[in-house]
Amino acid sequence: MKKMSIISLILSFALIFGIGSMVYAESSGNFVAKVNTTKCLIDDADGSLDGGIGDTLLETTIRTPNSSSTALVIRPSLVTGLYTKTRVDETTTEDTAWAGVRVRVLIDGKVVAPGTPVGVVAGPDDGWVYYDKRWQQVKQNFLNMIAACALDTEYNCSLELILSTLSAHSMDFVVGDVGVGDHALKVEWAFDDSDDAGSNAAACVGPAVLTVTQVKTFSTGDGIEIQ
Repeated sequence: MKKMSIISLILSFALIFGIGSMVYAESSGNFVAKVNTTKCLIDDADGSLDGGIGDTLLETTIRTPNSSSTALVIRPSLVTGLYTKTRVDETTTEDTAWAGVRVRVLIDGKVVAPGTPVGVVAGPDDGWVYYDKRWQQVKQNFLNMIAACALDTEYNCSLELILSTLSAHSMDFVVGDVGVGDHALKVEWAFDDSDDAGSNAAACVGPAVLTVTQVKTFSTGDGIEIQ
């Protein structure tokens, strides 16, 4: 009975100190979030995209302490919509379309990993990471062999392929040794469109959530390694 009491007492102290450490670690951090609930939608009649966030960025600010071991985990989560359409007929044997959504994170205007080149002031082509991209192609080599198609009659022969998808994606962007003070965080996205007109390819974004968590790196670990 005495041994059981001692073991219980040790376990109690372990639980108390363990819980105390967890609370201290969590309360010493910092967390911010920015949410945009605007939805990207697919039209059930023809597969076209509708809605989505018109603005191309989410922004927030986080304050960090004066510590070289302070790092930020930045997570942009987006619903992305892609639309691609390819069509061939008796005179067109091949058609290609692509659509994509690229995302980048900037801290104080500089590129955050895994965007590259890391830490430089972002130019228009710097720091982008694909969240979603589709390349679509359709070919035919038979329509011109069909007499009715070759005569261009009322048959109007063609072959068409349309794809529309909605997907949710997220990725961790990481920056270490951010330094003391307020830091402006910006998430930008850009659309890839094979014809820049939306007639055979389109993309949209929404809803979107940006979360930023301040964390500590420890000397006993490997820290942050960027390859």
